[in-house]
Order: sequence, then structure tokens, then C-alpha cells
Amino acid sequence: MLYLYANLKLMFESRTICIGGLPGIGSVGKVAVDYLAKNLDCRIVKPFISSGFPAQVIVSEGLVSLLQVELKVPKNRTDLFILSGDAQPVEVKEIYFLAAEILETVKSLGVTDFITLAAYVGESEEKVVAVASDLDMIEDLEKTGFAILRNGAIGGLNGLLAGLAPIYGMRGCCFLGTTSGNDPVDLLAARNLLEALKHLLKLEISLDDLEFEVDESKETCEEIDMNYR
Repeated sequence: MLYLYANLKLMFESRTICIGGLPGIGSVGKVAVDYLAKNLDCRIVKPFISSGFPAQVIVSEGLVSLLQVELKVPKNRTDLFILSGDAQPVEVKEIYFLAAEILETVKSLGVTDFITLAAYVGESEEKVVAVASDLDMIEDLEKTGFAILRNGAIGGLNGLLAGLAPIYGMRGCCFLGTTSGNDPVDLLAARNLLEALKHLLKLEISLDDLEFEVDESKETCEEIDMNYR
């Protein structure tokens, strides 16, 4: 993938962006945004809880906590927000309700662009493909070197947040990391998304802590996947 740096600067110059990634195929989007939140030293702005989440709590070291989606902001920044979460609602109606609540909140905080991260399962030579909510944005993405997904569907919040963004006065786009769909956690696909975002948004983060090691991944995937159901 060839990134054209002059066009990258113009595309998101003077914009306020929210990057979101919720559990999905291979946990690709979730892994990527969780890594971002950790490396950008984020604090929680607002938690979201939905009655549509699975009826369970997360247990860690004996402590229980509710499933939730969290809107975060990096330290010393007001032009970037991160949205991550433990789960997505099960029922379609609840997914729409939660998407509306999230979009209303970020709009009130001045967000102009909502970028979601997800997984693409299919035959592709591209590591990352992109979609957007308007033709101008698609054209800009192509100019920066991104391959465009021409046909298909993106399910759940990762798709809806990008698709509903224009109703709330924001631009929406989704970047999808290509994955086989066979692994509960695809760290390589998540890393590819982060590489793309680093260039797109000029993020000063290191990806050294997200090394893809097959043996270690296989040992821990079943344990990690428990948090995504």
C-alpha cells in the first residue's frame, strides 16, 4: 500500500476524529483501538451501557464489572477520541439505540469524522480496504493510496456508526483489515489497521508491542475470546 503524504495531511487537517472498534470477526477492530487507547494514554470520557448486551459480567481477579463501551480521549488532546468496548448488543434494535447514543455524544464534543475499524473476510491482495459515507471521501481515500471495498456489507456497530454518521453531521468511514476469519483473535490484521492509521492520522505510536507470534497467540486466544462473546 502506497501512502501519499501530501494528500493525507489535507484529508484530516483541522478535523476532530473519533476512532471506534467493537468486538467482531477476529476481534480485529477491538484489538486495534484497545492498543491505541493504551499507547495514547487515554482517560474515559463516558461509558455506555446497553440492555442489549449479553446478560453477563466480566470477572477479573475476583472482581465483577459490567460489559460496556467506553469513549476515551488521549492525554493533552482534544481533537481525537477513541471508542472501545467489551461487547455489542445482541438485538438489532438495541444496536441502533446504542449507535444513536454514541453519535449524539461525540457530536456534542465536536467530532467531525467517525472512523471505525473492522474485519474483511474474503479474497484480497490488500491488507486493508476502506469504505466511506460520501463520494468525495472515497475519492480522497483513493488518492492517499487506500483500496476501496466496492461491494459487500459491514455488520453491527462497526458498520452502523460509519453509516449513520452523516445523519449527525459527521463524515463516516470504515477501514477493514483482511483476515481469514478462522482465528478468534487476528493480531496481524489488527496491526495492519494500525499501520494504516499511523500514516493517515500521523499518530506517534510504536507497534513493537503488537508483534505477531503464532505459538503464543494460539495458547491465549481461547482465554481472550471469553471477553468478546
